[in-house]
Amino acid sequence: MHRIKAKVGSTVFAMAVSLVVASVHANQQVLSIEPTLIVMDVGHLGAELTVSYDTVPNGLQTAGAGISIFFDSTKLRLESLIPIYQEGLLQATRTADSVIVDSSDLDGDRMTDRRAIVAYTSFSGKWPDADAMGPLELFSVEFVAENENWSGETQVNFGVTSLASGFSSTNRSVTIRVQSVSP
Repeated sequence: MHRIKAKVGSTVFAMAVSLVVASVHANQQVLSIEPTLIVMDVGHLGAELTVSYDTVPNGLQTAGAGISIFFDSTKLRLESLIPIYQEGLLQATRTADSVIVDSSDLDGDRMTDRRAIVAYTSFSGKWPDADAMGPLELFSVEFVAENENWSGETQVNFGVTSLASGFSSTNRSVTIRVQSVSP
């Protein structure tokens, strides 16, 4: 009888711990990127990528989000980054000169070596603005092929690298296909 009670007790305890862990990570800060595939010719600007933000569950306000854009600088150069949503904008890497080295490999992709940063914050913990319903377009970013002698595919990775307390996130990627210009 004691074994049955112990087994039931440990099962209930395991379920309770699972529920607590699940509820800790139930809130998410979510990025979506459009389009998810870009095809461009060597030396030409690629199509513009638009990065949008939302939460799960929808409509939650936070203290902000620090977003990183990771790419391989031997294949791509950041041409421009234009903030669309201005409320709470603290920092934005707008040009190639402002891009930093990804020395910590924050995206877990050894092929990316540079990152641009966009940071939004609210000291009152109410970002984005209550009137801004998700998904909310935050910024657009555009790349150009860096190397005229290279063609192939490369990834641009997006992630919320500074999360609001109690939130989790999943990184997103976009494939950029650089093709040689046909004669």
